Amino acid sequence: MNKKYQNALTQMPNQWWARSAKILLEVVDVQPTQGLDSERVLQSRHQFGDNQWEQRGPTPLWALIWDSVKSPMILVLLSIAGISLALGQTREAIVMGVVVSIYIAVHLLNKARSDRTMAKLREVQALKTLVLREGKKQEIDFKDVVVGDVLPLRAGGRIPADARLISSVGLLVDESTLTGESQPVRKKAQAEIAPTTSLADRKTAVFAGTTVRDGQGKALVMAVGEKTELGRVAELSTREETEKTPLQKEMDDLAKTLAYVAVGVSLLIPLIGWFLGFDMEQMVLTWLSLTFLMVPGQPPIIIAMALALASLELSHKKVIVRRLHGAETLGSVDVVVSDKTGTMTENTMKLSQILISNGDLIEVEDDKLGNYGLQFFQIAQLSIPETTHDPTDVAVLDAAESVISFEPDEVGKLIDLVGFSGGGEFRNLVYENESRGVYQFLAGRPEFLLNHADHKMVVRKSERSTEPFLEDEKEKLLDKLDELAKEGKRLVAYAYKEGEAQVGQPHDLTFAGVGVIIDPVRPEVESAIEVLSQAGVRTMMVTGDKPETAVYVAQEVGLDASRVITGDALEKASDDERAEWVEGVFVFARTTPEQKFQLVKALQKQGKTVAVTGDGINDAPALNTAHIGVAMGEKGTDVAKESADLILTDDNFAHLPDGVAIGRKAYDNFRKGITYYLSAKAILLSIFIIPLIAGVDFPLAPIQIIFTELLMDLASSTIFITEKAEPDVMRRSPRQRSRFLSWKVGGSILRNMIGLTSAILVVYFGSLTLGYGVDSARTAAFSTWLLGHIVLALNLKQQKTPLFKQGLFSNTFAIGWLIGMIALVIGMTHWDILQSVLHTTRLSPLQWGGVVLGSLLASMWMEVLKWVKVANKK
Repeated sequence: MNKKYQNALTQMPNQWWARSAKILLEVVDVQPTQGLDSERVLQSRHQFGDNQWEQRGPTPLWALIWDSVKSPMILVLLSIAGISLALGQTREAIVMGVVVSIYIAVHLLNKARSDRTMAKLREVQALKTLVLREGKKQEIDFKDVVVGDVLPLRAGGRIPADARLISSVGLLVDESTLTGESQPVRKKAQAEIAPTTSLADRKTAVFAGTTVRDGQGKALVMAVGEKTELGRVAELSTREETEKTPLQKEMDDLAKTLAYVAVGVSLLIPLIGWFLGFDMEQMVLTWLSLTFLMVPGQPPIIIAMALALASLELSHKKVIVRRLHGAETLGSVDVVVSDKTGTMTENTMKLSQILISNGDLIEVEDDKLGNYGLQFFQIAQLSIPETTHDPTDVAVLDAAESVISFEPDEVGKLIDLVGFSGGGEFRNLVYENESRGVYQFLAGRPEFLLNHADHKMVVRKSERSTEPFLEDEKEKLLDKLDELAKEGKRLVAYAYKEGEAQVGQPHDLTFAGVGVIIDPVRPEVESAIEVLSQAGVRTMMVTGDKPETAVYVAQEVGLDASRVITGDALEKASDDERAEWVEGVFVFARTTPEQKFQLVKALQKQGKTVAVTGDGINDAPALNTAHIGVAMGEKGTDVAKESADLILTDDNFAHLPDGVAIGRKAYDNFRKGITYYLSAKAILLSIFIIPLIAGVDFPLAPIQIIFTELLMDLASSTIFITEKAEPDVMRRSPRQRSRFLSWKVGGSILRNMIGLTSAILVVYFGSLTLGYGVDSARTAAFSTWLLGHIVLALNLKQQKTPLFKQGLFSNTFAIGWLIGMIALVIGMTHWDILQSVLHTTRLSPLQWGGVVLGSLLASMWMEVLKWVKVANKK
């Protein structure tokens, strides 16, 4: 075994991107022209491992199921199912079993989702790459790359590991999926950078998962597998640290409380009745019926149906819901943490303007381009190699093809091409024509070409000529270039020269102009952010791109960019400073995936419900840990999609406000549905307690209790979840986190129950007082309940808009239930078959009057209050 190499491996330096390639090659004891031999490959693999992430085996099925079952909510539901089954209430036990099964299935699906995220990240590595070993280029699997390998880099190749550049010529690398940098990064092996340089600014290094766009070079592998920056993203993306959503916390608490109340009440009332001397058999039947009635089986069904309908509605808005709770959680967010590239912008390079030689800007459009634009494109096209992969070149060529139709100048045969070497300042294409001589066409950094130009291009009519620069014209151009650079725009200049090819630095050039290239801001983003702001939702931009670019885009979309915090500042800040920044700063730039992840955790620590939008691998950790992750569907990476809860299929940021509105409507509807459901339970409980205290028979027979539960479940499940949104759904702040069973909800239940409880008891006791039998009085009470609980639902389905202003037929299910209940009441008081099943009788006209008046007056006072409030607002 090579002792020298083994010792070198134990002394691998940290912050290697700031060390010179020569020193690192000496430390590793590798020749850049030879690479590793087979023995050293084995040593390195033993020391640093393979170039893949830890293969975590799947969690055993029994462990996943037990992890789901031991949660308090599921234990309570299983207990209720067991009690129901023991009491012979098979239907209720089956319903509880189905709910528990769905919960466990969702937990298993979430685990599978995490596994798929890891698999997608591994797919980034499931490729072949070139390495230099024993002096020969070899093609190997990504996973077989080791620390110390020498990588030959070429255009179009994906980089398999984190590596320090040994040499580079015109090397251009797309790091957008890892860092969020919208433009390809120019890499320089000889650059000098500090050890603390942020990930996006490490020009001497290339990273796993990124792609070489242009140029060539060699690099020394310094980190593989989980030690790479991509490996760190993978580890963050699969952490199971996602907080429970506000709804999940509320429903856990509600389920426990209702279960205790249900069991206690269903036992207490029959025991008191037996103690007071009521018939024992009747009390046993009442106990069984009350157990069936009081078991809280409906809330999970109401929630599931409401979320399913919300998911369906979102799909019509081109939003795919991958996890059901995401539909509601989006409606409760306080903060949207958005990526820039690919989310607020289109993640495409587009030539938007041309800065011409006199300092004016012309728009790249058919009717504004003019003769100068035509000549500019002639020069630009001749300055671009046919085989280019540079996105800047592609943007210019695409613009030329889209706005004009022309044949390039016949300038002869290409005889030489000098790439962006020598510091990356320019590229020179040299053509030779037998009759016209030699022509040079250059592309490069605007300041460089301008400083080496003595003339400017002038276009009169359709003819191109040259004129000397006047004294102040270059200064004007430089000022304009500085202004454009501060707006975060990418600039590339073009120049040309006739005559002999030059060696070394160009001189005596004719300056043709500057292409102004942007990553266009999505037009819908500004209005979407404004709508979110009106709804009390704050939008933050967190990007890996440069501060200048971040500021420009933030201003374009209406965000406050007066203060920008960089990743370096975040790294050095105290916890108090970070807490202050996440509260008041809207733009964060040059951040790493881990820093974005930490910002989300900081917001959650402050009690915020956080949504994260993104499209790249670098967004996956934040998408995964947020309460709700929203990925882009068209241009988003598979890793981002697998980490998200929602996917915008058309990448349209404007669907976010739509999603918030639909999520809020879903929560409003199942909150109203559950409040109604609990109010109905409280009404039924009250009409049993008061007769019990008075020492008279209960107002409902056991079969009527069971029938009541069936109808109430269906009414609460359909009427409320299909209701339209409240008119102020996007004009109010996000809901505050609190227990569902708060004093406010308790007050609502009391208000909802008092009218119908009184009506049922008045009709029942009135019938007994007037000498009607118990069965007749129960029929009157049952009829009042059947009609009254639907009228109550009609008045509760909208909190602020009066029923007749909404339109009586605004909710098809509600009006259908009302007609159905009227038919049922008529049928059970006139048809012998129904009377024998439901233990009902015919009613007298006086009783009918009490039933109709009671069911209407019990809750119509709510309608009157709504009209009063509407009138007061005018």
